[in-house]
Amino acid sequence: MDAAMILRDLADDGYQVVEQDLGEETFAMMNTSKAPFDDIRARKALTYATAKADYLEFIGQGELRSADSWFPPESIFHNPDVKQEADMPEMAAPLVAEYCGDNPDNCSDGKINMEFQYSGPSVIQDRIFDVLAAGYEPYFNVTKDMLLQDDHITQTAIGQFDFLTWRQMGARNPDGDGVWIVCDAIGFLSLNWPRYCSPERDEIIFEARGNTDRDAVVQAWKDVAVNVQESYTYVMLTHTLWNATYDPKVRGACDFTFPDGTEPYCRGTGGGYGSYSTMWFEE
Repeated sequence: MDAAMILRDLADDGYQVVEQDLGEETFAMMNTSKAPFDDIRARKALTYATAKADYLEFIGQGELRSADSWFPPESIFHNPDVKQEADMPEMAAPLVAEYCGDNPDNCSDGKINMEFQYSGPSVIQDRIFDVLAAGYEPYFNVTKDMLLQDDHITQTAIGQFDFLTWRQMGARNPDGDGVWIVCDAIGFLSLNWPRYCSPERDEIIFEARGNTDRDAVVQAWKDVAVNVQESYTYVMLTHTLWNATYDPKVRGACDFTFPDGTEPYCRGTGGGYGSYSTMWFEE
């Protein structure tokens, strides 16, 4: 957020500052292919113990919007009935006790052993670790695993993690993000990062892909949001805020219209803003 606030000040000098948080989401993930998060009790306990309010206060600084799913409220695919569970540590304690009773080798001192992986070195990522780990530590023995970003991505793809923070999703057409959550994407190199297979979810996604009824497709992705929540594999944190700041001489950032003269929502690849193919500089 510090960088975004600095860029905002450039508007006083004529720079074009555009912000939006509709293109990507920030969330955490659990690896369901190995202990401890192959057990939904451990996944639920971690979800309930997530200090999301502290995350929004200390990391979001009042600027980042809380996320309940991969779809912001402005999206037609947003399901208002889906709410991210968090900040309920009292519900974590009995699940941890039950899990450790059944899996003593995965626990120490009555807490579940887990690794928290993230990319660095990064001051903000260290802060995120500190905030989230503080919420987990009454119920989990948290081991920090900070890796360079390329190693972090590789470890994620091959399933060498327990829990990590991530930023992704936000495709204009959510079918484009389907590859990250279907069963066929699980393998030695997995694009389905949590390695969680839900045949029910696959059926919803594939039926939506072949459906020409827009209302049915919208409802399908609302159902996917419910399925994702009930799997307890992701913890949604915020809608990622992107800032695109252009020189005062940049023109054509969003100079395109539909045949009827209306203008589409102006967003570039990922979380970016603008159509780079139409940009030009004023002399």
